[in-house]
Amino acid sequence: MATYNVQVVTWKHIFITTIDSVFATLVGTHGDSPKTLLSNWGPKVQDYEVTCEQELGEIVLLRLQKEAVSNLLPSRWYCSFITVTSPKGEVYRFPCHQWIVGSKTLELREGTAKTPAMDTLQRLKNHRKEQLQQRQSCYKWKKFAEGIPFHLDVASNEELDTNIRFSFGKQADFTFRHLAKLAELRIRGYSDSQESWEKLEDISNVFLFTKTDLSRYVVKHWKDDAFFGYQFLNGLNPRMIQRCTEIPSNFPVTQDMVAKSLGSSTTLQKELEKGSIFIADYRILEGLSAGINNNRQQYLAAPLCLLHLTAQEQLMPLAIQLSQTPGPKAPIFLPSDPEWDWILAKTWVRNADFHVHQVLSHLLRTHLLVEVFTVATLRHLPMCHPLYKLLIPHIRDTLHINTLARDRLISKDGVFDQATGLGLQGLVELLQRDLKTMTYSSLCLSEDLEARGVSSLPNYYYKEDGLKIWAAVERFVSGIVDLYYKDDRSVQDDFELQSWIHDVFTKGFLQQESSGIPSAFKTVKEVKKFFTMAIYTTSAQHSAVNSGQFDLGAWMPNFPPSMRKPPPQTKKAANLKDYLDTIPAINTTCTILSMLWLLSSKSPDMIYLGNYPEEHFMEDAPKDLIEAFQQDLRRIAKEIEERNESVSKLIPPGYKYLYPPEIENSVAL
Repeated sequence: MATYNVQVVTWKHIFITTIDSVFATLVGTHGDSPKTLLSNWGPKVQDYEVTCEQELGEIVLLRLQKEAVSNLLPSRWYCSFITVTSPKGEVYRFPCHQWIVGSKTLELREGTAKTPAMDTLQRLKNHRKEQLQQRQSCYKWKKFAEGIPFHLDVASNEELDTNIRFSFGKQADFTFRHLAKLAELRIRGYSDSQESWEKLEDISNVFLFTKTDLSRYVVKHWKDDAFFGYQFLNGLNPRMIQRCTEIPSNFPVTQDMVAKSLGSSTTLQKELEKGSIFIADYRILEGLSAGINNNRQQYLAAPLCLLHLTAQEQLMPLAIQLSQTPGPKAPIFLPSDPEWDWILAKTWVRNADFHVHQVLSHLLRTHLLVEVFTVATLRHLPMCHPLYKLLIPHIRDTLHINTLARDRLISKDGVFDQATGLGLQGLVELLQRDLKTMTYSSLCLSEDLEARGVSSLPNYYYKEDGLKIWAAVERFVSGIVDLYYKDDRSVQDDFELQSWIHDVFTKGFLQQESSGIPSAFKTVKEVKKFFTMAIYTTSAQHSAVNSGQFDLGAWMPNFPPSMRKPPPQTKKAANLKDYLDTIPAINTTCTILSMLWLLSSKSPDMIYLGNYPEEHFMEDAPKDLIEAFQQDLRRIAKEIEERNESVSKLIPPGYKYLYPPEIENSVAL
């Protein structure tokens, strides 16, 4: 007789049990064990004995069978992992980390990470193939619109598999916060009013009890040119600014226009040659369909904004044109213009930045791309694959939040359709435009900075912190890849990995070779770069464009979602009343601010970058790399803390959107 010890770990945080029967069968190279009942009323960690007539050889699979007492009320049971110890003391670990709902049989592999070439047993080759076949029948692709990345084929969150949904606690918290804020606004009479704000100060009352240090700062300094320029570097959309070496022909700024701003000691041409002139060009918005809010036509602009890096290393706006076509009806606004002319021009730039940020920097370049990585992972990488183990913590909850977004935010009559200047049609057009020209390089931080000519810009904390985190992720990813791919041939022969990148190329980038996205991996170096980009995008880049939405958008004039009057075609016509009648109405303001507050809040089960409470890697070598990655992040966090001690004296609390202890592992909200 041979007795095996089976230790089952269910759930680390809350007591989970089931009225159903759960059985375990050990599958070895010399045979299977008897089907053995596991007590389902035990503690979170419980040991069982499985007795066999003879030893089973190497344990390669563990079969869990859950038999429901009633098909009408199927209960669920969560298993974290199972450890099997043989009579000789050999230890086999089987990661699970999933719910088993109703009557179901689940076969788990021993947890050593293996590429397809590393499997020699036909039983294991069949297992990984069967797992992917089952996943591909469950996770299918669907087209949202022509020219936009594909997404998971589900109509609502109710159709999502239990294992990719929010936890009960997160769902409850998310729903409660949303309903509580809606109730608060309705009680205070804000959410139904289609009128203009009577006074600017009243906007602060929308979120009277949920202010932050930075949102208070914005209320006081939103008119300041220095803060306007600062946001191009460290605001919500820090990827728009680029170095300007020659004034564009469609933006005829002259020396006389900017002489006062530049001062008598220099000229525009000298500053261009010195490399201290920058531009933000919103050409991608030109000619887009504008939306309708409150049964009223909204308006869009495609501005150009010229900025100057001063001797004091402040980025200051020099000139703004609200059209891509120069002429008498497209005046160039200057800091020396009347106050409300200049404020209104800057607000139009902030409105353009709202649309580019929300639709492109945030939605497309994080949420939608990460959903592509997620679905491709579930369809093509089995649980035993090392790159599945690497990616799975970084795609947690993405399918749930994205499905929720398609239902409530980017749907017909959703938030974007009813409360932004774009509307749903304009949003789709904008996504199509950007994906058509998107490049692989623009998703890789150092290459993007170099292409925009901003690698040496001072006080660009998004750049400084981002490069450090990118390097840490790159070291971690490279170490993992080197453990399992010894040469380029091993990459080329991994048909699961090749199917993964082909799906990403086809369904995410729509087979556009001009993007530079590979359709196949040929070298180890290519794998390292792509998975570094993928993990950085799911974590740090999303944090950079998501976490500060309420901080910088709670004061709506700093981040207006729509404009109710067309861009001014003359100067000296703007005043406060005209301004209030141009920016969003009261109910539109409340709708957008509620969304920004909800999406930038921290969820109760947030998992921070580099933390992996669910153990997927069983071997010591990848665990050592995880520890090294965590040490890297702790060092970076310390450096940011020291830097922010001085920065926070100017703009509290300093730049924290790429502070590792506040970056979530995944696009989870």
